[in-house]
Amino acid sequence: MDEGQRGAIRAALEMQFRYKFYQETNFPFLQSIGIKDIFQGFGNDEDGFIGMLHLWWVPEESNIHFDNPKMSPVKIIGFWKGEWFDTPQEGLAVAEQVEKNKPFDTGKIIEMHQKYHNDLKQIRARKIINDAQEALEEEAKQVILWN
Repeated sequence: MDEGQRGAIRAALEMQFRYKFYQETNFPFLQSIGIKDIFQGFGNDEDGFIGMLHLWWVPEESNIHFDNPKMSPVKIIGFWKGEWFDTPQEGLAVAEQVEKNKPFDTGKIIEMHQKYHNDLKQIRARKIINDAQEALEEEAKQVILWN
């Protein structure tokens, strides 16, 4: 595959990826919750590694306007810029740098999130067990013995 073909494939993949990305329900809120970088690798068995796309949020004023007759005109502030990396190593190096520059530790946030959900599971399991034991005790009290 020559560079022209690779460029055309990358342009099509980026357009398709952005369309799908913009359609996600969480898309408008990503930058608000601190997700300002997205990395996505592309490749297949036939062509091999096509490239890694990096999208990052830029809070600059854009020339995009949204006019809806039911609403007042809205000027979009901020947009997602993009760049391609030719090798996985280049993309991973940038991804590691982005991760390193974050003011928080993503691993610790994920760990705390997992702990929270594990604790919830344990609480729910204990409640189910306690409810079952109470039901058994109530049933045992109601049993009439015929001697």
